[in-house]
Amino acid sequence: MHCHSHDFRSGVSRFNSETSHTRRSYIINLFNNKFQEEFYENGRVIAIGTILACSIGLGTLSVEAGNENSGYSFTIKKEQANTSTGTKYRQTTTERNTWKVRMYKSEEGTNTYTTYWLEKSNGTNVSPSVKVKAGSGGLNSGRNHYIKGNSGANATEVRLTAENNNYSSSTYSVDGYWDEETGRILPGQYKEFYTTEYNK
Repeated sequence: MHCHSHDFRSGVSRFNSETSHTRRSYIINLFNNKFQEEFYENGRVIAIGTILACSIGLGTLSVEAGNENSGYSFTIKKEQANTSTGTKYRQTTTERNTWKVRMYKSEEGTNTYTTYWLEKSNGTNVSPSVKVKAGSGGLNSGRNHYIKGNSGANATEVRLTAENNNYSSSTYSVDGYWDEETGRILPGQYKEFYTTEYNK
């Protein structure tokens, strides 16, 4: 939907009496969710603003998150102890506004798995957990995993957390990228997540 200009001044009755020291204001003509205020000053009409409400519903402004790549690199601990990044603010109040993780390298080797999820700094899990397959080690290897949040992930600080998908006494390093809020809504045919190539 696009907004088009209208001549809001036509057909507007003028005040019959005005003084040089009196300011009167009024709002005229609501057309297609477009408002224009005009103020009278010293007998002249001064247009001072236009508020548009096009394609954003009831004039509510919103900022969509970008699909970014924040690097992470940490050691997966033994016996499924958790490892986390620092926190980032997840602005959305839409659970199906996905977060993202891609593991391009694991010391365990190509095509091995590590489990990832979002949590708050107090350790509360706020998303489904997903087993992510390691890429071959190149920066463009591995697949993006787009995962929904839970209601607890709405408008709060979250961090990427990981553990070994197997109970093991070994530790290993992993490298990848993540984003706490991508702006991509999980399609209806997927329950919790979907995957894409690294550049999708």
